[in-house]
Amino acid sequence: MKKSFHAYDTYNVIDVRDEVSESVLMETIEEAMRLEHMLSAFRPDSEVARINRNAGYKETQVSQETCHLLKKAIAYSQQTNGAFDITIRPAVRLWNDGYKTGCLPNDNELKKIKNLIDYRKVHINMETSTVLLEEKGQEIDLGGIAKGYAADVIRSRLKENGVKNGIINFGGTVLTIGKNPNGNPWRVGIQNPGMKRGHSIGSMQVGEASVVTSAVNERFFIKDNKLYHHLLDPFTLRPSQSGLYSVTAIGYDAADLDAMTTGLFVMGLEKGVDLANKIGLDAVFLKADGSIYSTQKISNMILIKERGSHYGKEN
Repeated sequence: MKKSFHAYDTYNVIDVRDEVSESVLMETIEEAMRLEHMLSAFRPDSEVARINRNAGYKETQVSQETCHLLKKAIAYSQQTNGAFDITIRPAVRLWNDGYKTGCLPNDNELKKIKNLIDYRKVHINMETSTVLLEEKGQEIDLGGIAKGYAADVIRSRLKENGVKNGIINFGGTVLTIGKNPNGNPWRVGIQNPGMKRGHSIGSMQVGEASVVTSAVNERFFIKDNKLYHHLLDPFTLRPSQSGLYSVTAIGYDAADLDAMTTGLFVMGLEKGVDLANKIGLDAVFLKADGSIYSTQKISNMILIKERGSHYGKEN
């Protein structure tokens, strides 16, 4: 049984390969929508929006669930030395306005908000379930981790309801359960950022896992023949110029991979590969010139569609 729905600014599919009632799938979709309503920075009634409105003013009481996710996000900000930063929201707002109007943010506009981008100014009190942003005008955006977290929750709910085989695709964030209909491991493609969704540069076989990609093609704007993508560098407040087109990571928890692929993308190939190898993260890096690099462990798992001088692997 398959159900699709729109949330997290993308098209999502839950495909269950076992006998299960339709109500189970509908309940999981309702759960996904609940999480979006709670965590979206774009909804004025969300917990994240309330935190942002109280920035520099007072603590905001939120759910333990939101506190735990914020704490996880801050941990990944620390691990990537700020390459992943949930306080990027003021810059995201400026660039979104630029995409709509065609007038991109200038240096002065970005300089005015530079001091607001600092994950170390987010204070989480787990005992009181409160969050405080130090600076007035600060805003957080969980877009780099919330979709993966929601997909994790959906997989857990499905398994609790007896689902043993299935696949979840939240706009390119892919989670598998059990095995495919033929009784084999799932084959998951690595998205080609230069083409429409569904076209891959290669694939890999996975058991029960998550495969998450951060890439330039997810959301972008073209002005004067130059592509401006949505993956902002917290240090420059501009679309990252790391030389990468995408980073794909494989593991179990999609929330972790969601945050890490964003951070690794901003860090660039050399630092990104070093960190991924250091923490034991399986990842594939696609450069703008079409060359492919992977971490040590995963290199033999990948089946590349095209092989040639512009493809390579770094072990």
